[in-house]
Amino acid sequence: MSASVWIGAVAGIIGTATGGALTIWSGRWTHRAQERTARAEQQRARAVAAGEVALAELLEIHRDFRKARTPDAEAWQERLRSLHDRIAKVQVLLHSIPDTKLRTRVREDTFYMPLSPPDDRRTGSEWRVAVIELCADAIACLGAFLRDEELPVRSTRVEDIRNLWPEWKHEDGSHFYMWESDDGDSFD
Repeated sequence: MSASVWIGAVAGIIGTATGGALTIWSGRWTHRAQERTARAEQQRARAVAAGEVALAELLEIHRDFRKARTPDAEAWQERLRSLHDRIAKVQVLLHSIPDTKLRTRVREDTFYMPLSPPDDRRTGSEWRVAVIELCADAIACLGAFLRDEELPVRSTRVEDIRNLWPEWKHEDGSHFYMWESDDGDSFD
C-alpha cells in the first residue's frame, strides 16, 4: 500500500470519529436544551395553576367583604376565620410562583388584610374597604402575572393603608414578622 492510501484511510477514520463525536455532542446538547425547556414549561404551568387558585381565593375574599357586616357575631367571626384560612391558602400557593416581585406584593397585601394597626381609628366599614382595596391590588397583580404583563402600580389608597404601619416599612426582598399572642399574653 502506498502512503496516499494510508493517509486517505487515516483521514477517513479521523473524519468518521470527528463526525460521530460532533453528532453525540449535538444530540446531548439538544437533549439538555429540550429538558430545560420542558422544566421551564412545567414550572410555568404550576405557577399559572397556583396563580389561578390564589386568584379565586382572593375573589372570594373580595366578595365576602363587599357584603354588609352581619349583626350576628357568630357569622361575622366565621367570615373572619374564612379570611384567615383563605389568606393562608394564598400564602401557600405563592410558593409555586417564581416571580419574586409578585410574591412579595401579594404576600404584603394579604398580610395587611386582617390587621388593624395600634391606635386604629378606622370604622368597621373603613376596615372592610381597606381589605377590599388590598384584595383588589393582589387580584390586579395576579391578573398581570397570568397575562405576562408588568405588575401594576400601587394605588394611592393601597399606599395609604400600608402607611398605617410606618414602622414596618421595608425594602423589597426583606422579611418582617409580626407576633400575635393567643390570649393577649406576653411572649416574655
